[in-house]
Amino acid sequence: MTADPLGAYRAFVASESGRSGDDGYLFDTPRCRFALEPADELVLAPGAIPKRGAAESFIQLPEGAALPISGIPFERLRAALAKLPGSYSALTLELGPLTASFVEQTFSRVLFAPHAIAELEVEQPSLELVRFPGSPYEVVRSYWRNSIGVRRELEARALPQGVPELRALLLELHELMLLGAPDARSRSSFYLPASLLGRKRPEPGTFYEVPTGLERRGDETIVTSGARVSVPLLGGALYWQLLAESVNDHGALAPARALSVGGLELGQVVTARSEEESASRPWFLPPRPLTDAHFGALLAAWEQAHAAQRAQEPEAAVRALARFHHRFVRFHPLPSANQSLSMSFVNVVLRRVFGVGMPHLLLDQLALRFDPRAYESLFARAVRAWVAPWPAASSRLRRLMHLRQELDRFVSQIAASPSLVEARALLATERSGAELSLLGGDS
Repeated sequence: MTADPLGAYRAFVASESGRSGDDGYLFDTPRCRFALEPADELVLAPGAIPKRGAAESFIQLPEGAALPISGIPFERLRAALAKLPGSYSALTLELGPLTASFVEQTFSRVLFAPHAIAELEVEQPSLELVRFPGSPYEVVRSYWRNSIGVRRELEARALPQGVPELRALLLELHELMLLGAPDARSRSSFYLPASLLGRKRPEPGTFYEVPTGLERRGDETIVTSGARVSVPLLGGALYWQLLAESVNDHGALAPARALSVGGLELGQVVTARSEEESASRPWFLPPRPLTDAHFGALLAAWEQAHAAQRAQEPEAAVRALARFHHRFVRFHPLPSANQSLSMSFVNVVLRRVFGVGMPHLLLDQLALRFDPRAYESLFARAVRAWVAPWPAASSRLRRLMHLRQELDRFVSQIAASPSLVEARALLATERSGAELSLLGGDS
Protein backbone atom coordinates (compact mmCIF):
# COMPACT_ATOMS: atom_id res chain seq x y z
CA MET A 1 0.00 0.00 0.00
CA THR A 2 1.29 3.48 -0.90
CA ALA A 3 1.95 5.80 2.05
CA ASP A 4 0.62 8.87 0.21
CA PRO A 5 -2.02 7.54 -2.21
CA LEU A 6 -3.23 10.97 -3.34
CA GLY A 7 0.29 12.14 -4.13
CA ALA A 8 1.05 8.86 -5.85
CA TYR A 9 -2.16 9.14 -7.87
CA ARG A 10 -1.30 12.65 -9.07
CA ALA A 11 2.13 11.43 -10.14
CA PHE A 12 0.47 8.49 -11.92
CA VAL A 13 -1.91 10.81 -13.78
CA ALA A 14 0.95 13.10 -14.80
CA SER A 15 2.94 10.20 -16.22
CA GLU A 16 -0.02 8.57 -17.97
CA SER A 17 -1.30 11.85 -19.42
CA GLY A 18 2.04 12.37 -21.12
CA ARG A 19 1.68 9.19 -23.12
CA SER A 20 0.18 9.28 -26.58
CA GLY A 21 -2.98 7.21 -26.69
CA ASP A 22 -5.70 6.45 -29.20
CA ASP A 23 -8.56 5.61 -26.87
CA GLY A 24 -10.29 8.97 -26.94
CA TYR A 25 -13.39 9.64 -24.87
CA LEU A 26 -15.22 6.46 -25.89
CA PHE A 27 -12.56 3.81 -25.13
CA ASP A 28 -14.05 1.89 -28.08
CA THR A 29 -10.90 1.12 -30.08
CA PRO A 30 -10.36 -2.67 -29.99
CA ARG A 31 -6.98 -3.13 -28.31
CA CYS A 32 -5.56 -4.85 -25.25
CA ARG A 33 -5.68 -2.70 -22.09
CA PHE A 34 -5.58 -5.47 -19.49
CA ALA A 35 -2.30 -5.24 -17.52
CA LEU A 36 -0.56 -8.42 -16.40
CA GLU A 37 0.49 -9.00 -12.80
CA PRO A 38 3.35 -11.26 -11.57
CA ALA A 39 1.14 -14.08 -10.25
CA ASP A 40 -0.98 -14.35 -13.41
CA GLU A 41 -1.00 -17.79 -15.00
CA LEU A 42 -0.36 -17.50 -18.73
CA VAL A 43 -1.36 -19.98 -21.40
CA LEU A 44 -0.60 -20.20 -25.10
CA ALA A 45 -3.30 -20.62 -27.72
CA PRO A 46 -3.85 -24.36 -28.35
CA GLY A 47 -1.55 -25.71 -31.03
CA ALA A 48 0.57 -22.55 -31.29
CA ILE A 49 4.25 -23.26 -32.00
CA PRO A 50 7.31 -21.09 -32.67
CA LYS A 51 8.70 -21.03 -36.20
CA ARG A 52 11.89 -19.59 -37.61
CA GLY A 53 11.33 -17.26 -40.56
CA ALA A 54 13.72 -15.82 -43.11
CA ALA A 55 13.79 -12.37 -41.51
CA GLU A 56 12.07 -12.86 -38.15
CA SER A 57 10.45 -15.48 -35.98
CA PHE A 58 6.72 -16.07 -35.81
CA ILE A 59 4.14 -18.10 -33.90
CA GLN A 60 2.20 -20.51 -36.10
CA LEU A 61 -1.42 -21.38 -35.32
CA PRO A 62 -3.12 -24.64 -36.39
CA GLU A 63 -5.59 -22.97 -38.75
CA GLY A 64 -2.74 -21.47 -40.76
CA ALA A 65 -2.54 -17.97 -39.28
CA ALA A 66 0.88 -16.74 -38.18
CA LEU A 67 1.84 -13.94 -35.79
CA PRO A 68 5.21 -12.31 -36.62
CA ILE A 69 7.44 -11.66 -33.61
CA SER A 70 10.03 -8.94 -34.08
CA GLY A 71 13.05 -8.15 -31.94
CA ILE A 72 13.19 -11.54 -30.17
CA PRO A 73 15.68 -14.19 -31.36
CA PHE A 74 14.11 -17.51 -32.27
CA GLU A 75 15.90 -19.48 -29.52
CA ARG A 76 14.70 -17.02 -26.87
CA LEU A 77 11.17 -17.20 -28.26
CA ARG A 78 11.18 -21.00 -28.23
CA ALA A 79 12.52 -21.08 -24.66
CA ALA A 80 9.83 -18.64 -23.51
CA LEU A 81 7.00 -20.62 -25.08
CA ALA A 82 8.36 -23.78 -23.48
CA LYS A 83 7.65 -22.18 -20.08
CA LEU A 84 3.93 -22.04 -20.85
CA PRO A 85 1.60 -22.56 -19.19
CA GLY A 86 3.32 -20.73 -16.40
CA SER A 87 3.32 -17.56 -14.36
CA TYR A 88 4.07 -14.12 -15.70
CA SER A 89 6.91 -13.81 -13.20
CA ALA A 90 8.52 -17.00 -14.56
CA LEU A 91 8.19 -15.67 -18.10
CA THR A 92 9.88 -12.45 -16.99
CA LEU A 93 12.81 -14.41 -15.58
CA GLU A 94 13.17 -16.23 -18.90
CA LEU A 95 12.95 -13.21 -21.20
CA GLY A 96 14.34 -10.45 -19.01
CA PRO A 97 14.24 -7.07 -20.80
CA LEU A 98 12.55 -8.68 -23.81
CA THR A 99 9.42 -9.44 -21.76
CA ALA A 100 7.63 -6.16 -22.46
CA SER A 101 8.09 -6.52 -26.21
CA PHE A 102 6.96 -10.15 -26.16
CA VAL A 103 3.83 -9.36 -24.15
CA GLU A 104 2.95 -6.36 -26.31
CA GLN A 105 3.12 -8.49 -29.46
CA THR A 106 1.37 -11.62 -28.15
CA PHE A 107 -0.92 -10.90 -25.21
CA SER A 108 -4.63 -11.25 -26.07
CA ARG A 109 -3.64 -12.58 -29.51
CA VAL A 110 -1.94 -15.93 -28.81
CA LEU A 111 -1.06 -15.46 -25.13
CA PHE A 112 -3.85 -15.37 -22.56
CA ALA A 113 -4.52 -15.07 -18.81
CA PRO A 114 -7.84 -16.96 -18.57
CA HIS A 115 -7.83 -17.40 -14.79
CA ALA A 116 -7.29 -13.67 -14.16
CA ILE A 117 -10.10 -12.80 -16.58
CA ALA A 118 -12.46 -15.43 -15.19
CA GLU A 119 -11.90 -14.25 -11.62
CA LEU A 120 -13.13 -10.78 -12.57
CA GLU A 121 -15.88 -11.91 -14.97
CA VAL A 122 -17.47 -13.98 -12.20
CA GLU A 123 -17.66 -10.87 -10.01
CA GLN A 124 -18.84 -8.51 -12.74
CA PRO A 125 -19.21 -9.17 -16.47
CA SER A 126 -16.88 -6.97 -18.50
CA LEU A 127 -19.65 -6.09 -20.94
CA GLU A 128 -21.44 -4.19 -18.14
CA LEU A 129 -18.42 -1.90 -17.70
CA VAL A 130 -17.93 -0.71 -21.26
CA ARG A 131 -19.85 1.19 -23.90
CA PHE A 132 -19.88 -1.62 -26.43
CA PRO A 133 -19.33 -5.34 -25.73
CA GLY A 134 -15.89 -6.58 -26.77
CA SER A 135 -13.04 -8.78 -25.64
CA PRO A 136 -12.49 -8.76 -21.85
CA TYR A 137 -8.84 -7.99 -22.59
CA GLU A 138 -9.94 -4.56 -23.82
CA VAL A 139 -10.92 -3.53 -20.26
CA VAL A 140 -8.43 -1.69 -18.04
CA ARG A 141 -7.77 -4.08 -15.16
CA SER A 142 -7.75 -1.47 -12.39
CA TYR A 143 -11.04 -0.03 -13.67
CA TRP A 144 -12.59 -3.50 -13.68
CA ARG A 145 -11.39 -4.33 -10.19
CA ASN A 146 -12.36 -0.94 -8.77
CA SER A 147 -15.80 -1.15 -10.39
CA ILE A 148 -16.36 -4.43 -8.58
CA GLY A 149 -15.54 -2.60 -5.34
CA VAL A 150 -18.05 0.12 -6.19
CA ARG A 151 -20.72 -2.46 -6.96
CA ARG A 152 -20.12 -4.24 -3.66
CA GLU A 153 -20.45 -0.99 -1.74
CA LEU A 154 -23.70 -0.09 -3.48
CA GLU A 155 -25.17 -3.53 -2.87
CA ALA A 156 -24.16 -3.54 0.79
CA ARG A 157 -25.33 -0.01 1.66
CA ALA A 158 -28.77 1.09 2.69
CA LEU A 159 -30.26 3.96 0.72
CA PRO A 160 -28.78 7.34 1.71
CA GLN A 161 -30.92 9.05 4.31
CA GLY A 162 -30.88 12.52 2.87
CA VAL A 163 -28.65 14.72 0.74
CA PRO A 164 -25.62 14.81 3.10
CA GLU A 165 -25.38 11.01 3.03
CA LEU A 166 -25.71 10.95 -0.75
CA ARG A 167 -22.95 13.53 -1.13
CA ALA A 168 -20.68 11.51 1.15
CA LEU A 169 -21.45 8.29 -0.74
CA LEU A 170 -20.65 9.84 -4.13
CA LEU A 171 -17.29 11.11 -2.89
CA GLU A 172 -16.42 7.76 -1.34
CA LEU A 173 -17.30 5.87 -4.51
CA HIS A 174 -15.38 8.31 -6.70
CA GLU A 175 -12.29 7.77 -4.58
CA LEU A 176 -12.78 4.01 -4.72
CA MET A 177 -13.18 4.06 -8.51
CA LEU A 178 -9.98 6.04 -9.07
CA LEU A 179 -7.70 4.77 -6.28
CA GLY A 180 -8.92 1.26 -5.52
CA ALA A 181 -9.66 -0.36 -2.17
CA PRO A 182 -8.31 1.61 0.83
CA ASP A 183 -6.14 -1.28 2.04
CA ALA A 184 -4.49 -1.94 -1.33
CA ARG A 185 -3.85 1.39 -3.02
CA SER A 186 -0.85 1.48 -5.33
CA ARG A 187 -0.02 2.30 -8.92
CA SER A 188 -1.54 -1.01 -10.05
CA SER A 189 -4.91 -0.07 -8.50
CA PHE A 190 -5.06 3.48 -9.90
CA TYR A 191 -7.47 4.23 -12.74
CA LEU A 192 -7.32 7.21 -15.10
CA PRO A 193 -10.65 7.96 -16.82
CA ALA A 194 -10.80 9.42 -20.32
CA SER A 195 -12.13 12.74 -19.02
CA LEU A 196 -9.82 15.64 -19.87
CA LEU A 197 -10.94 17.38 -16.68
CA GLY A 198 -9.97 14.29 -14.68
CA ARG A 199 -6.45 14.60 -16.07
CA LYS A 200 -6.24 18.31 -15.37
CA ARG A 201 -7.78 17.91 -11.92
CA PRO A 202 -6.71 14.54 -10.45
CA GLU A 203 -8.67 14.93 -7.21
CA PRO A 204 -10.32 11.64 -6.18
CA GLY A 205 -13.16 12.09 -3.72
CA THR A 206 -13.99 15.72 -4.52
CA PHE A 207 -16.82 17.48 -6.29
CA TYR A 208 -16.11 19.81 -9.20
CA GLU A 209 -18.09 22.96 -8.52
CA VAL A 210 -16.25 25.59 -10.55
CA PRO A 211 -18.89 27.66 -12.36
CA THR A 212 -18.77 27.77 -16.13
CA GLY A 213 -17.58 31.09 -17.53
CA LEU A 214 -18.93 32.22 -20.92
CA GLU A 215 -18.08 35.33 -22.93
CA ARG A 216 -19.59 36.58 -26.18
CA ARG A 217 -16.98 37.90 -28.61
CA GLY A 218 -18.64 38.98 -31.80
CA ASP A 219 -20.40 35.95 -33.24
CA GLU A 220 -18.51 33.50 -31.03
CA THR A 221 -19.02 32.11 -27.54
CA ILE A 222 -15.85 31.52 -25.52
CA VAL A 223 -15.73 29.11 -22.58
CA THR A 224 -13.37 30.68 -20.05
CA SER A 225 -13.75 28.30 -17.08
CA GLY A 226 -15.62 25.35 -15.64
CA ALA A 227 -16.55 21.86 -16.73
CA ARG A 228 -17.62 21.02 -20.27
CA VAL A 229 -18.35 17.78 -22.08
CA SER A 230 -18.02 17.37 -25.83
CA VAL A 231 -21.32 16.38 -27.46
CA PRO A 232 -20.64 15.62 -31.14
CA LEU A 233 -23.24 13.79 -33.19
CA LEU A 234 -21.53 10.41 -32.88
CA GLY A 235 -22.70 8.10 -35.63
CA GLY A 236 -23.52 10.99 -37.93
CA ALA A 237 -26.16 13.69 -38.28
CA LEU A 238 -28.67 11.40 -40.03
CA TYR A 239 -28.60 8.95 -37.12
CA TRP A 240 -29.28 11.73 -34.62
CA GLN A 241 -32.05 13.16 -36.78
CA LEU A 242 -33.73 9.77 -36.73
CA LEU A 243 -33.29 9.53 -32.96
CA ALA A 244 -34.86 12.97 -32.49
CA GLU A 245 -37.76 12.08 -34.79
CA SER A 246 -38.37 8.80 -33.00
CA VAL A 247 -38.95 10.51 -29.63
CA ASN A 248 -40.29 13.83 -30.98
CA ASP A 249 -37.50 15.93 -29.49
CA HIS A 250 -36.01 17.95 -32.35
CA GLY A 251 -34.50 20.40 -29.88
CA ALA A 252 -31.89 17.73 -29.13
CA LEU A 253 -30.07 18.79 -32.32
CA ALA A 254 -30.18 22.52 -31.63
CA PRO A 255 -26.81 24.34 -31.50
CA ALA A 256 -27.87 25.86 -28.18
CA ARG A 257 -30.33 24.49 -25.65
CA ALA A 258 -30.87 24.89 -21.91
CA LEU A 259 -33.09 22.48 -19.98
CA SER A 260 -34.75 22.71 -16.59
CA VAL A 261 -37.39 20.76 -14.69
CA GLY A 262 -39.59 22.48 -12.13
CA GLY A 263 -37.16 25.39 -11.95
CA LEU A 264 -34.16 23.09 -11.43
CA GLU A 265 -31.44 23.77 -13.98
CA LEU A 266 -30.25 20.71 -15.93
CA GLY A 267 -27.42 22.33 -17.86
CA GLN A 268 -27.13 23.52 -21.43
CA VAL A 269 -25.65 22.75 -24.83
CA VAL A 270 -23.70 25.58 -26.46
CA THR A 271 -21.62 25.92 -29.59
CA ALA A 272 -18.39 27.44 -28.36
CA ARG A 273 -14.63 27.15 -28.06
CA SER A 274 -12.00 27.77 -25.43
CA GLU A 275 -9.28 30.41 -25.63
CA GLU A 276 -6.82 27.81 -26.95
CA GLU A 277 -9.11 26.33 -29.61
CA SER A 278 -9.45 27.65 -33.14
CA ALA A 279 -12.94 26.38 -33.98
CA SER A 280 -16.26 26.25 -32.14
CA ARG A 281 -18.08 22.97 -31.61
CA PRO A 282 -20.94 21.69 -29.44
CA TRP A 283 -20.33 21.36 -25.71
CA PHE A 284 -22.54 20.48 -22.78
CA LEU A 285 -22.12 22.74 -19.75
CA PRO A 286 -23.38 21.28 -16.45
CA PRO A 287 -25.43 23.43 -14.08
CA ARG A 288 -23.54 25.37 -11.45
CA PRO A 289 -23.75 25.87 -8.57
CA LEU A 290 -24.97 22.43 -7.57
CA THR A 291 -27.50 22.86 -4.80
CA ASP A 292 -29.18 20.54 -2.34
CA ALA A 293 -32.11 20.56 -4.76
CA HIS A 294 -29.93 18.93 -7.43
CA PHE A 295 -28.75 16.19 -5.10
CA GLY A 296 -32.28 15.84 -3.74
CA ALA A 297 -33.60 15.23 -7.26
CA LEU A 298 -30.89 12.62 -7.81
CA LEU A 299 -31.74 10.89 -4.54
CA ALA A 300 -35.47 10.94 -5.30
CA ALA A 301 -34.94 9.08 -8.59
CA TRP A 302 -32.67 6.54 -6.87
CA GLU A 303 -35.30 5.94 -4.17
CA GLN A 304 -38.02 5.54 -6.82
CA ALA A 305 -35.95 2.96 -8.69
CA HIS A 306 -35.45 0.92 -5.53
CA ALA A 307 -39.12 1.21 -4.57
CA ALA A 308 -40.19 -0.04 -8.01
CA GLN A 309 -37.69 -2.90 -7.83
CA ARG A 310 -39.00 -3.99 -4.43
CA ALA A 311 -42.58 -3.75 -5.73
CA GLN A 312 -41.60 -5.92 -8.72
CA GLU A 313 -42.57 -3.22 -11.20
CA PRO A 314 -39.84 -3.45 -13.86
CA GLU A 315 -41.20 -0.74 -16.17
CA ALA A 316 -41.41 1.76 -13.32
CA ALA A 317 -37.90 0.80 -12.20
CA VAL A 318 -36.53 1.43 -15.70
CA ARG A 319 -38.24 4.83 -15.91
CA ALA A 320 -36.81 5.82 -12.53
CA LEU A 321 -33.33 4.65 -13.55
CA ALA A 322 -33.63 6.75 -16.71
CA ARG A 323 -34.41 9.82 -14.60
CA PHE A 324 -31.52 9.02 -12.26
CA HIS A 325 -29.01 8.57 -15.07
CA HIS A 326 -30.24 11.65 -16.96
CA ARG A 327 -29.79 13.79 -13.86
CA PHE A 328 -26.46 12.30 -12.81
CA VAL A 329 -24.65 12.83 -16.09
CA ARG A 330 -26.17 16.28 -16.61
CA PHE A 331 -25.34 17.44 -13.08
CA HIS A 332 -21.79 16.13 -13.69
CA PRO A 333 -20.89 16.52 -10.01
CA LEU A 334 -17.44 14.90 -10.17
CA PRO A 335 -14.30 15.88 -12.08
CA SER A 336 -14.21 12.45 -13.76
CA ALA A 337 -15.88 9.01 -13.98
CA ASN A 338 -19.42 10.43 -13.90
CA GLN A 339 -20.64 7.99 -16.57
CA SER A 340 -18.87 4.99 -15.03
CA LEU A 341 -20.27 5.67 -11.56
CA SER A 342 -23.77 6.50 -12.77
CA MET A 343 -23.93 3.22 -14.69
CA SER A 344 -22.67 1.37 -11.62
CA PHE A 345 -25.76 2.66 -9.81
CA VAL A 346 -27.98 1.76 -12.76
CA ASN A 347 -26.67 -1.78 -13.15
CA VAL A 348 -27.08 -2.59 -9.46
CA VAL A 349 -30.85 -2.16 -9.85
CA LEU A 350 -31.02 -3.74 -13.32
CA ARG A 351 -29.37 -6.88 -11.96
CA ARG A 352 -31.96 -7.08 -9.20
CA VAL A 353 -34.82 -6.59 -11.65
CA PHE A 354 -33.62 -8.59 -14.68
CA GLY A 355 -30.69 -10.64 -13.38
CA VAL A 356 -28.13 -8.82 -15.54
CA GLY A 357 -26.94 -5.30 -16.28
CA MET A 358 -26.18 -3.65 -19.61
CA PRO A 359 -23.33 -2.00 -21.53
CA HIS A 360 -23.07 1.78 -21.28
CA LEU A 361 -23.57 2.47 -25.02
CA LEU A 362 -23.86 6.20 -25.79
CA LEU A 363 -26.38 6.76 -23.01
CA ASP A 364 -24.50 9.68 -21.47
CA GLN A 365 -24.27 11.45 -24.84
CA LEU A 366 -28.00 10.96 -25.33
CA ALA A 367 -28.77 12.25 -21.84
CA LEU A 368 -26.75 15.41 -22.48
CA ARG A 369 -28.86 16.31 -25.53
CA PHE A 370 -32.38 14.94 -25.03
CA ASP A 371 -35.04 16.22 -22.65
CA PRO A 372 -36.14 14.01 -19.72
CA ARG A 373 -39.25 12.63 -21.43
CA ALA A 374 -37.43 11.72 -24.63
CA TYR A 375 -34.51 10.24 -22.74
CA GLU A 376 -36.81 7.95 -20.74
CA SER A 377 -37.96 6.44 -24.04
CA LEU A 378 -34.41 6.00 -25.35
CA PHE A 379 -33.21 4.48 -22.08
CA ALA A 380 -36.13 2.02 -22.03
CA ARG A 381 -35.27 0.98 -25.59
CA ALA A 382 -31.67 0.37 -24.52
CA VAL A 383 -32.83 -1.89 -21.70
CA ARG A 384 -35.12 -3.87 -24.01
CA ALA A 385 -32.41 -4.32 -26.64
CA TRP A 386 -29.34 -4.96 -24.49
CA VAL A 387 -30.47 -6.42 -21.14
CA ALA A 388 -30.50 -10.02 -22.30
CA PRO A 389 -30.15 -12.83 -19.73
CA TRP A 390 -28.34 -15.86 -21.14
CA PRO A 391 -27.82 -19.39 -19.78
CA ALA A 392 -24.02 -18.99 -19.70
CA ALA A 393 -21.99 -15.81 -19.25
CA SER A 394 -19.61 -16.73 -22.09
CA SER A 395 -22.54 -17.28 -24.46
CA ARG A 396 -24.02 -13.94 -23.45
CA LEU A 397 -20.74 -12.16 -24.15
CA ARG A 398 -20.43 -13.76 -27.58
CA ARG A 399 -24.05 -12.89 -28.37
CA LEU A 400 -23.68 -9.24 -27.35
CA MET A 401 -20.39 -8.94 -29.25
CA HIS A 402 -22.30 -10.13 -32.31
CA LEU A 403 -25.01 -7.54 -31.61
CA ARG A 404 -22.34 -4.86 -31.40
CA GLN A 405 -21.16 -5.78 -34.90
CA GLU A 406 -24.74 -5.60 -36.12
CA LEU A 407 -25.14 -2.20 -34.45
CA ASP A 408 -21.95 -0.86 -36.06
CA ARG A 409 -23.03 -2.12 -39.48
CA PHE A 410 -26.49 -0.57 -39.21
CA VAL A 411 -25.31 2.85 -38.00
CA SER A 412 -22.71 2.87 -40.79
CA GLN A 413 -25.52 2.18 -43.28
CA ILE A 414 -27.45 5.16 -41.95
CA ALA A 415 -24.39 7.41 -42.11
CA ALA A 416 -23.80 6.38 -45.73
CA SER A 417 -27.41 7.04 -46.77
CA PRO A 418 -27.72 9.77 -49.42
CA SER A 419 -30.66 11.40 -47.65
CA LEU A 420 -32.83 11.34 -44.56
CA VAL A 421 -35.62 9.72 -46.59
CA GLU A 422 -33.40 6.79 -47.53
CA ALA A 423 -32.10 6.54 -43.98
CA ARG A 424 -35.70 6.31 -42.74
CA ALA A 425 -36.37 3.45 -45.15
CA LEU A 426 -33.74 1.35 -43.38
CA LEU A 427 -35.88 1.34 -40.23
CA ALA A 428 -38.48 -0.80 -41.98
CA THR A 429 -36.07 -3.25 -43.58
CA GLU A 430 -33.54 -3.54 -40.74
CA ARG A 431 -35.71 -4.04 -37.66
CA SER A 432 -33.00 -5.61 -35.51
CA GLY A 433 -30.46 -2.91 -36.33
CA ALA A 434 -33.06 -0.25 -35.60
CA GLU A 435 -33.75 -1.70 -32.16
CA LEU A 436 -30.06 -2.09 -31.29
CA SER A 437 -29.41 1.53 -32.27
CA LEU A 438 -32.38 2.68 -30.14
CA LEU A 439 -34.42 3.75 -33.17
CA GLY A 440 -37.17 1.23 -32.50
CA GLY A 441 -38.38 -1.35 -30.05
CA ASP A 442 -41.01 0.64 -28.16
CA SER A 443 -43.40 -1.69 -26.38
